Amino acid sequence: MKKNYFLHTAILLVALVCGSVPVWSQTYKKISSIEELTDGKYVIAYENMAMENKANGSRIAATAINVTDNAIISPDASIIWEITTTANGMSINNNGTYVVGVNSNNASLSSNFEEKTCEWNFSVEKDNFRATNVQYSNRFLQYNSSSKWFACYQSNSNQKDLTLYKLEETGKSNPELTFSGITGDITKMLADGSYSSKATTKSDATIVYSSSNQEVATIDQQGTVTLLAGGTTVIKAEVAETATFNASFIEYTLKVTDPAALKTFVKVTNDAVTEGKYIIVYQANDDANSVMALNTTNAGKFFGNTEIDLTENKIVTDDKTVMWDITLESDDHYSISNGNIFVGFKGNNNEAYIYNDYTIGECGWNFIYDENNKVFKIQNAGVNTRYLQFNANNNQYRFACYTGSQKHLTLYKQEDSRTAVEVTFNEIDGNQTLFFTKGFTYNSAATATPTRPITYSSSNQEVATISTEGVVTLVGAGTTVIKASTAADNTYQEGAAQYTLTVRNTSVALPYQIDFKTEGLGDWLTYTTEGTVEWESTNYGVQANGFNKGVGEAYLISPAVTALDIVLAFSSQKSFNGNDLQLFYSTDFDPSIMSQPSDASWTEITDMATWATSQETTESGNIELHDLTAPIRFAFKYTCEANEAARWTIVELSIAKGQPSGIEDVATNEMKVINGKGQVTIETAEAMPIAIYALTGAQVRQIELVEGTNIIELPAGIYLIGNKKVVVF
Repeated sequence: MKKNYFLHTAILLVALVCGSVPVWSQTYKKISSIEELTDGKYVIAYENMAMENKANGSRIAATAINVTDNAIISPDASIIWEITTTANGMSINNNGTYVVGVNSNNASLSSNFEEKTCEWNFSVEKDNFRATNVQYSNRFLQYNSSSKWFACYQSNSNQKDLTLYKLEETGKSNPELTFSGITGDITKMLADGSYSSKATTKSDATIVYSSSNQEVATIDQQGTVTLLAGGTTVIKAEVAETATFNASFIEYTLKVTDPAALKTFVKVTNDAVTEGKYIIVYQANDDANSVMALNTTNAGKFFGNTEIDLTENKIVTDDKTVMWDITLESDDHYSISNGNIFVGFKGNNNEAYIYNDYTIGECGWNFIYDENNKVFKIQNAGVNTRYLQFNANNNQYRFACYTGSQKHLTLYKQEDSRTAVEVTFNEIDGNQTLFFTKGFTYNSAATATPTRPITYSSSNQEVATISTEGVVTLVGAGTTVIKASTAADNTYQEGAAQYTLTVRNTSVALPYQIDFKTEGLGDWLTYTTEGTVEWESTNYGVQANGFNKGVGEAYLISPAVTALDIVLAFSSQKSFNGNDLQLFYSTDFDPSIMSQPSDASWTEITDMATWATSQETTESGNIELHDLTAPIRFAFKYTCEANEAARWTIVELSIAKGQPSGIEDVATNEMKVINGKGQVTIETAEAMPIAIYALTGAQVRQIELVEGTNIIELPAGIYLIGNKKVVVF
């Protein structure tokens, strides 16, 4: 009998009194005619999957079986169903749990028999049995081969009718094999040493004993169990078939607790999430005496839960399947892992998956403490509208990724009796953002209390390095985590302090291009100037969304570019009703000395762009600006009202050098050169020879100028005349 169940099944730290179920050798043979379907015990299946007495969400679970020569030998009790004649048809039950029909693609289990909804009529369809619900005659109990569950479907659903395997009576007697004084799964302390697990039987066969994990406990053939180590094992007693008795076996799960392996976890009651070992739980209320803990089982789309006792806001357990390492990764997000199992969100529906390695985005999490409700919002880094939550609805107990509609979680961190060490930076408070200057250094030394040797590290040395004395040197643009830590030993806990250093380029070279879907914010700056709305990186691009945030205003500002003439282009999306986005540029905004966009002057160019009017990606077209004074920064301004807020997304953007507008006079020596379309005009006070060169250095033309005006036709391009560049359109 399992201690960890995937869906809602209580698991107690102490003994479970669920009963040892004897199973004697039984054969279930496939039947194919309605005449063979009489009251009796059956396995209900399709191919190698049998219906189990366990809910799978709002359906009925399926489990794999072995079928040999159209027969199943000694199936597990959880898949043995009694089909019994009732007033309106037949009922299907397992140990008092009835299959209930519903008028949807679901099915449920109930301990109460309900007339008609718990009754079924059977017919034979192509060697399989069709079970029609009496209450809902258009619904059939069938197997979904893609989702691997049993539920009620309509006739056109293309699901699978049932195969029935009926218990074959042998005429031999039940050996009535039982353990003496043991009625269910038990827990023993390692110090207990040994105990008797002797069994009795009416059979004339010898009882044979076994332990499934002999590193945890052994059992001799007199039924004495010897405890060896902490862990779980299945203790089994069995008798072979004889001339008068069927074969039979009974078993129970023995959990051996080693006090040295017991760990104590204490509730985290503030936002101080640091690296360590945690139990992640759903706790119904402060007075709860048990919690639902995230465990390592996963059916492919969501994680299972284990119910664990809770005493005075502490959990004491040796169950490693519920102990998770929370680790700060190089991308400044936390991972949740247990061995090589990482919790992640693929972006599909509400599903939570197992990853074997840390994957940026999918496996990154932010821990946001809700002070009012005393819970953590565990937000996915890749899709920030998804949270790891617990579904507490009946028959749907699971941990998965929801939009906030389910239950937020509570953290319990492993208690440590060693002396705690507090590490603090002397001159740094919180995350830092700097603009890149090659070789720039600053002091990031820290102090440990009590005094301990400190080790410094930078997670990305292509962004910044840190010396053994705590001096940080900027290397390039990007993000790194600067950490100061002290090592743990038998007396002291590990101590650590860290912050995220973001180094931004003050300017970028042209041509410049960014894909916000894959590159995040890059070197762009964000400012919230009213309310709480902000520009955020998502898988769809950089977004601002003021829904449920009241009146708001936020800016998204580009890195600086240098050019007299610029061509800007971008693509946008708009969802929901709300204010239009605005576009500006500035030649005097300096974020290194200005705290807000309003400290600079801005020129609005909103009308020069084509904007999205729906979620369809819309290209802005080329926005040409001329005669600019460098440096130039562009800004998208988002605003929203209390009762109306659009969601704006900038998907991609590019900035390139443009062509000068109009005609430009260039004086070179005694000549005046005027740019033009398809030609240049040269005015000179005297006749002279000149040469015209391409930028490659190749001579294009050699001309004898006459006094006065000379018109020279040239293909479009950039040329050198004298020591000046001349543009021909």
